[in-house]
Amino acid sequence: MKARSFDQAYFERYYFNPRTRIAERTYFDRVAAFAGAYLALLDCPVKRVLDVGCGAGLMHRGLRRAFPGVHIDACDASEYACRRYGWLHTTIEDLEIPRPYDLVVCHDVLQYLDHAAARRAIEKLASFTDCALLFGVLTREDWQENCDQSLTDSDAWIRSTAWYRKELRRHFRNAGGGLYLKRDANVVLYSLDAWD
Repeated sequence: MKARSFDQAYFERYYFNPRTRIAERTYFDRVAAFAGAYLALLDCPVKRVLDVGCGAGLMHRGLRRAFPGVHIDACDASEYACRRYGWLHTTIEDLEIPRPYDLVVCHDVLQYLDHAAARRAIEKLASFTDCALLFGVLTREDWQENCDQSLTDSDAWIRSTAWYRKELRRHFRNAGGGLYLKRDANVVLYSLDAWD
């Protein structure tokens, strides 16, 4: 993990201060609504969700709306966030779970891991789910072309889109929109809906 502190100042800067935060809370609601609608279309019921690196848990409200009655487990590497919100304090690499989840969320986490740790994290994410992964990460292409660099945390390993696609492809089919389906999940994904 990058040598940094995911402390109160970090969360204030990137998530809560209206002048410096990277995204509005409604963005996370829309991401969750998309995942809910797409997984419903694919006939993938979601009863249990694991949010790995959940930070302030900003996607949880949207996940509860998208999947009524869902059970959400959450963890983060930030002592501050876990103390404040009650998450399990652990890293992806150290997390052990008794059984896989229907949906695993890992949003804006892996850019803080070096190459070897990010590869191991993707292996762990694959073991955590038996159906779907909702995944987002800052890529080199996004840094150069899409994001507001004055608001985005650049203290990260900014890798190419191709790097992530190659690593994720070992375990997942890219369904688009940040949604990945486990290769061995019994889900029909039509050829033009897949991105790999």
